[in-house]
Amino acid sequence: MNISIILSGGKGERFASDEPKQYHTLMGREVISFSVEAMKKSALTDLILIVSDKGSVERLSAAYDAICIEGGDSRNGSLRNALEHINDNYPDCENVLINEAARPFLTAGIVDDYFRYLDEYDAVITAQRITDSLGREGEAVTNRDEYYLVQAPEAFRFEMLHRHFSADSPITATVQQLPADRKVMKYFDFRHNMKITYKEDLHHAEQIMRLYYGDACL
Repeated sequence: MNISIILSGGKGERFASDEPKQYHTLMGREVISFSVEAMKKSALTDLILIVSDKGSVERLSAAYDAICIEGGDSRNGSLRNALEHINDNYPDCENVLINEAARPFLTAGIVDDYFRYLDEYDAVITAQRITDSLGREGEAVTNRDEYYLVQAPEAFRFEMLHRHFSADSPITATVQQLPADRKVMKYFDFRHNMKITYKEDLHHAEQIMRLYYGDACL
């Protein structure tokens, strides 16, 4: 069984709005709706689990016909709640994919590809090359080729993630909580994986969607 998780409990303080960024409108739809749609179109997703703030649980469950549970006080806390819910209710779950509700460019193809990679790997992460010059305090020269950005979506074999993941860990890159000998696929080809962080990002995201998808994203 493959379960796709959407983390939607963030308050988005940098977005500077009383309404969380994932519930703002993009192309006439809620930002979170793009992740839901991608997962529903995925041929390999058996169940969608949304983790949100307490006040949004019932609304999201009804609006998107998905299982929705209350999250924690942090991203790690929300993910831990999701893993425990799965462990308690879906004992046949083998793999999970995790996306953040503020990342609207997920596609069904990427969801399916990540689940397929788990046939060979313990984890799949979205990674981005660093194209700007990179500096580090105390170093005259930093080789950017030694570094990369880690993003959602990410996918894991459930048993390994459930066993090793801690909500109390300060580590924000989920994969870094796994044992050192885990086998990780780094997916570098999801180049327009934008995250809505500031209000102007909604405008930028709309232009990217029109460029890549045209009217198909409406």
